Amino acid sequence: MAVIFTTVKNTNQEVIVHFDTVAAESGTLALNTLGATTQELHSGGTPTVNIVKFVSTGQLGAGLRITRGGKNIIACAPENAPVLDLNSIGISDRTNNTADIVVVNDVAKPVTGYLVLRKVAGWDTKVETATYGAYDDETRVGASTTMSGSPDKV
Repeated sequence: MAVIFTTVKNTNQEVIVHFDTVAAESGTLALNTLGATTQELHSGGTPTVNIVKFVSTGQLGAGLRITRGGKNIIACAPENAPVLDLNSIGISDRTNNTADIVVVNDVAKPVTGYLVLRKVAGWDTKVETATYGAYDDETRVGASTTMSGSPDKV
């Protein structure tokens, strides 16, 4: 069994992900899968995501690590219900922020928690009404190509 990730919230700037694991295992949260329905990956861009909050719980003796690019970002004993709210002190963790996020359960005991992530680069928004007004096509980046008078109409 692998780490189970569930997206709780996904907007253009923020993603909240719940993770759950019961065995000594790891799971990877791929950054390129974090786009909201109102976004698409920027052509040639690199998804860049900071960690802004973290909370977890687990059974006595459990061990949990969050790693990025092979570097430990968070290591804790989830039995103590650690909370890391970097926003409250005016920062976010940008260490290896272009690397996927790996959740590692170091001990075969149940661990669960949440990661709050801030998308800082790599996506284009499909909602561009300030730029295209009535010609905005919210299903794609750029103006509508089907409306007469559209800036993209050939």
